[in-house]
Formats: sequence, structure tokens, C-alpha cells
Amino acid sequence: MKIYEMTDEQRIKLLLDGGHITKNQAELLQNRQTISTDLADSLSENQVGSFSLPYGFATDFLVDGVEYLVPMVTEEPSVVAAASNGAKRVKLSGGFKTIPSARIVYGQIVLEKLTESEQLCIEQQRPEILEFAQNAHPSLIKRGGGVVSLDFHHYTDFTEIELGVNTVDAMGANLVNTILEKTAHYISDLISGDILCSILSNSGQGQVITVDAKVDFAQLATKTMSGQEVAKRIVQLAQFAKTSVKRTVTHNKGIMNGIDAVFLATGNDFRAQEAAAHSYAFENGAYQPFSEWKIENDQLVGTLEMPIELGSVGGAIKALPMAQLSLTIMKINSSKQLQSVVGAVGLANNLSALRALVTTGIQAGHMSLQSKSLAVSAGAVGKEIQQVSAKLNQTKNYTLENAQNILMELRKE
Repeated sequence: MKIYEMTDEQRIKLLLDGGHITKNQAELLQNRQTISTDLADSLSENQVGSFSLPYGFATDFLVDGVEYLVPMVTEEPSVVAAASNGAKRVKLSGGFKTIPSARIVYGQIVLEKLTESEQLCIEQQRPEILEFAQNAHPSLIKRGGGVVSLDFHHYTDFTEIELGVNTVDAMGANLVNTILEKTAHYISDLISGDILCSILSNSGQGQVITVDAKVDFAQLATKTMSGQEVAKRIVQLAQFAKTSVKRTVTHNKGIMNGIDAVFLATGNDFRAQEAAAHSYAFENGAYQPFSEWKIENDQLVGTLEMPIELGSVGGAIKALPMAQLSLTIMKINSSKQLQSVVGAVGLANNLSALRALVTTGIQAGHMSLQSKSLAVSAGAVGKEIQQVSAKLNQTKNYTLENAQNILMELRKE
């Protein structure tokens, strides 16, 4: 039986039998437990409940020689299906290869209206400032991280002191902000100028990953189109994404569909990721795709290059039971490992979207997966959902009115 045909209980048993989760974690899934009131109160303001989204997993991810099941949180079924579909085609052609980045988060201390003598003063004090910043968070040093760079940037009315911090396995926002604020107080004793603010940057420039995938033509073919023809059309569409900004935005959004779903599943900050990714796409002054595709040696070859700004420890990642469950399912040991998996998900979703667009069109698979949601909207419950969904997929008439009519006829029987 295929995984998407299984019941929830069968899928949970598959995870348990495969050693991906513990018995306690299986019970967590079976009980569909939401977060406690105390935890919700600690994570949000004025909270009155919790908002649930579907939690599933994508399959067949072979990344740097290791196979993964990848948890994803999304209300869009085609996102999980596309991730698994793309991953399987790449897996059968050798899998994803990644070059994860260093874990550097940049922070800024902004000073107003420094005189030339004050600018010179702080530049001369660079070794002392750097040493102070490096000692500002001893526990980070013990974990192998800490401040690795310090640069000055002078503007007409501002001076920026930029710190680069190796945050190891943490996303690092609180770590970096703590180091910045302590260092800012130290600097304020050296000058009379005002310190405007101290804050990390979500640019993601120190966390750029590269993911490569090769896909044999045989894995791209359809009933009516050869794999080579599909590959050529994918390359052409990817090239068009470099020309049309409107297409580029949608190209990149398809990549973020998968990335954001894993970010949500692991308790990571998808808002920071979106900001980092899209600013990087515009880095050279023209908004560009995160991925490119070409043909080499009878294979379709894809490369994704973008920042992936995440952590595998700390904050909400540690506090949320489901985030911990996700890391357990993937057997994640470090943020670099998680970064590689997330990058592979982005490229897998991109491959599936491009292949669908240049062959059958995006709606063919999309609407068949949406049919269950449409059945629920029509009022179907229990076994009715599958029955209405099957009839919608048979008629190919994906409208609420048709779903309601099918349900009405079904209940007359």
C-alpha cells in the first residue's frame, strides 16, 4: 500500500516500526495533542487558543547519501505530494548533493552623527571591542561558536558596527541581540555619540546553501512526452524565470512552499526565512530565481542557491513538542544537516512544479488533491469525504456546487 493511501494510524505505525518515533511520540500523534495553555501563553500575547494545521511527511529524500522522511506543516496537500514526487525522481537518479553554509548571523550596532575623531577612536579600539564582544556570551564559545568578525561602515549620518556571529546550531536571534546590546554599552563608554539601536540582521548572507540534483531523462517522461523533451521544456521555463519578474516571483514561491512547510514543522522562523531569501534574490539589483536548470550528459541538472536561516536547538524549537518530534523523525543532529534537508525540499518542490507546468499543467494534480478539501466544504463527513472526492476526480468538475450535488445524490442512496 502506498503511504498516501494509508490511514493516519497506519502511517503512525509505519513511523514507529521504522524507528522514526518513540511510543510516547506516537501517542502524541494519536491524541492530536495541541500545545498546553501555559506554553501558548508563553509564546504569544492575548492568546485564547491554538490554531491547528495538517502535519504530514514527505518521502524519498536522499540527501548526501542519507535517506529522510521530512515532516511538513501545510494546508495545501499538493505541497507534500510535490515534495515527495520530486524527491523520488532525484533519488532514483542518485539523490541530492549539498554544500551547507557556515552558521554566521550578522548583527548591527548603529551610531548617530559621530565626529571624525570618534570614528577614528572606535576604529583604533577595534581589537578591544572585538575581544569584548567575543566574551559577551561565554556559553556560546563553549559550544564552539562566538563572534568571528567585526567591520565598520560609515555613512553620512550613521556609523554601523557589524558583527558576524557563529551561532552553531541555534537560529541565534536572542544570542546575537544579547551580544550586540552588551557590546553597544561598552562602545557608549568610548564615545559621546548616540547609539540608535542594536539588532541582528535577517539578511541570511552568512547562511547560503547550495543544493544540486541530477535527474535522468527516464524519470521525467510522461505518456505523451519523452524525458528529453520534458527536460528541455523545464530548462526553457527556468530561463524565462530569469527574464520575467512576474514569473520569477511564482518560481520562487513554489520553492518556498516546501521550505516554509518544514520551517513550520520544526518550529523555525519562516518570516525570517522569507525575508532572507527574497532579499538574496534581489542582491544583484534584479530579482532572480533561487534555482536554475540545465542539461548535461543526458540528464537534467538543477542547482539551488539561497540562504536558509534556521536552527535545530533553542527557543520555540525546544519548547514545541511537535517541533521536537519533527527533528526526531528526520534524525537531525545539527543545524547544517537540517539546512541541507530543507534545501533539498525546496529544489524537489521546484522540480515537480516545473515538470507539471510544462506537461499536464499545474491544475491536473493540484485539483485532484484539493478534492477532499472541496468535499469537506460541501459538508461531507467520515467515509463521505473519500466518496465525494473520488467522484470529483472522476468527473473533473472541481466546483463546490458539483461537490454538493454529488453529496446530495450519495445521501439519497
